[in-house]
Amino acid sequence: MAAVVIALRLSGFLTGGWTIGLLLACVLALPTGRTFSARIALSLSALLGLVPLLWWVPSGFGPLGRGTLVLAGAAGAVAFVVFSGGVKTGTRRLIPRFSWLDCLPVTAAALSVWVHFNLLSVRAYEKALSLLTLNWDNASHFDIFHMQRLYGRVVPLLGASPDGSGWSFKDYPQGFHGVVAIFAELKFAKPAGTPAEELVNYANGSALVSVLVTAMVLAVLATLPAFRRQPLISLPALMVVAAGWIFGPGSSASLHGFPNFFLAVGLASVAIVLAADMARPLRIPVLVSMVACVVGVAHNWVLLEVLVLGAAVMVLLPWDLQRWRTTRGGFLFAVGMTLVGVVGIGLALGQLAGVSTDAVLYGVGGVPIPDLGQLAVIVFGTMAFSILVFTRSSRPSNGILQRLRWSFTGLAAALVLAIGMAVAQLVKGGTLTYYSHKLGIALFLAGLVTLALVLAAFLETLRLRTQAEPADGGNDAAAASPRSSWRLSGAGPVTASALAAVAATQAFGFTFPLAAEGLPPSSPSAVAMAKELKVLEEVPLPVEMLMTATMGRVGQPAVYVTTRPTDIDAILAKQWYDGLTATYTERSWELSLNMFELSGGPDNLRLVVNKIMKADPTALIIVDPENQAALNHILATLED
Repeated sequence: MAAVVIALRLSGFLTGGWTIGLLLACVLALPTGRTFSARIALSLSALLGLVPLLWWVPSGFGPLGRGTLVLAGAAGAVAFVVFSGGVKTGTRRLIPRFSWLDCLPVTAAALSVWVHFNLLSVRAYEKALSLLTLNWDNASHFDIFHMQRLYGRVVPLLGASPDGSGWSFKDYPQGFHGVVAIFAELKFAKPAGTPAEELVNYANGSALVSVLVTAMVLAVLATLPAFRRQPLISLPALMVVAAGWIFGPGSSASLHGFPNFFLAVGLASVAIVLAADMARPLRIPVLVSMVACVVGVAHNWVLLEVLVLGAAVMVLLPWDLQRWRTTRGGFLFAVGMTLVGVVGIGLALGQLAGVSTDAVLYGVGGVPIPDLGQLAVIVFGTMAFSILVFTRSSRPSNGILQRLRWSFTGLAAALVLAIGMAVAQLVKGGTLTYYSHKLGIALFLAGLVTLALVLAAFLETLRLRTQAEPADGGNDAAAASPRSSWRLSGAGPVTASALAAVAATQAFGFTFPLAAEGLPPSSPSAVAMAKELKVLEEVPLPVEMLMTATMGRVGQPAVYVTTRPTDIDAILAKQWYDGLTATYTERSWELSLNMFELSGGPDNLRLVVNKIMKADPTALIIVDPENQAALNHILATLED
């Protein structure tokens, strides 16, 4: 099967967006878990966390490309499952067990598709650029993705740029960008397309990653035995989590130019839930997923490793060596995966070695600030609920409850980090800055997941009060667990659960963009969607100017100078020029720092041009057509 995939890819028959769907279908068909939700969580975390490491291999894998190898590997694994134990038995293994709680990750994915639909469905260059220029960080993320597509490796492996300086973002984690680049290879073929084509690929791929992250997080929560035993209680509770990730602060990350951060929080959250439900730590699918989460967090937003490390205590509970027993082959596999994890984390830490602590502590930037009142409710409510669970289950008799009782440790560790960072920023500058605000979003999202885990512990505690506890379960153990005697059922509870689930979708503000009908949106996602719809009505003039400036200039360094500060920041426009032309170097960034005065408007054009030419007399300056005559005059009368 792998050979067939490779042959079809090399012949050009296996391309297009549907190949990404084929990859996802193959990955989800692998019997990594018994239930459908378990497969989504374990398989997607492995894909999103480990596949980006392929971009650290200098070889481009010849004409195959990394996307072909990933697809061929997944298809080959499916074929092996089918034929290794007999076709009938193997085919049966591809079909997971379903319960109606497994609809939760599917529903979450569908809602996320709706929120990200504009980016997922965009096909025109000018519309994709209009959407992406709404948020500053998209320029940087597109450049990293574009460089991977052009050169077939991560930026740190590229060496010096043509102007003699280093490439920008060589010390920036690039895991998310590697996933999107793999999707682009599958869709478009290995060689990079034009900047216009690659921008559309990036818009579609980044939105798809956000959808997959949402499904992955809700799926891993749906695997918990306590929730699967009580679906009518679990559904509305987990819909609150889904609402936060899709409509609330989650959209403040995924729709505002921080999809890599969103991916990192998602992987960290999956690791926390896995740690709580890890009855046998050396079970292969769970081990692979956990390593993938740890590596993926390191290659996207390494500060969030504090969430994973804080939750690591759960893996050790209960302390029983029998939990760690495995076959010789399983032990060797565990050693191999540990080495993969060490190498993956080592690569990330080596890349970040040049980043100063001050750059992280006191870095500036624009990021939506989460609702601090809601954040306080979630964080301190989780702590209060955890205390209640501790007092109600002072002597837990089963392993999963022991671990669930300690599920707050990851959130507590992140809270300590956030407080320390906030104190340092307030002491030095008197105000919280960029990284504190982003860490606040992480606390919000991870707090929702942790709150769900504490609820699972509470449900497990109540269950133990009504019947004897079966043997320790772990991942997918719910299928073998007896039903609780107090499980809700009947038309009334079902109706109440459904209504509560619908109500939960509005927990973080009204989600529908119906301002024209007198119903203005208030959730972060709806506000962002309304802005997207507005720019899609007509291409903004700055976007048209940027497209004109970059046309046919791939590989040509230049300083793009625009004088429309009310429409687009001049430095941001320069970043987009560099990203679209693949000329984003450290030297280029240094030249852009001479453009701050353009925030005052076109009257400062002469001052800025003088500063740029003094910094680099050979610099090529490009301006919008309306300023060309002024630029010619300035260049002809430059100050010595």
